[in-house]
Amino acid sequence: MKLAFFFALFALIISCNKKQEVYLSCEQQHKKAKNDFNNNKFIYFDYLQSNDFDRKLYSLLLQENNIILDTLIPEGCIPLSTTDLNNEHCYIQMMNNNLNAKFGHRFFDSLRLKATIKNN
Repeated sequence: MKLAFFFALFALIISCNKKQEVYLSCEQQHKKAKNDFNNNKFIYFDYLQSNDFDRKLYSLLLQENNIILDTLIPEGCIPLSTTDLNNEHCYIQMMNNNLNAKFGHRFFDSLRLKATIKNN
């Protein structure tokens, strides 16, 4: 019994000493996205889709414009919480908004279409 108590106490001490993950506020993520954008670190976030375009070619076409493609996995049937405690999407939204403002919405659609046409 004493051994179980000391083991539980030891496990508790170790878990408390683990480095806690640092979550950035939405405002901090917006600043980071703005900083990255101003330093020409362009990352375009796009959902993984099952339509007929070549993602590798799409990524290469984006790289020609110094844009890195990052893939998002669709959330599924369960919607995101309206109180996103980790603010995971703030950076993504800000970066995509900045890129759409710089290049235009049609730019990304045209590259996706080009990747579709060359794929067929």
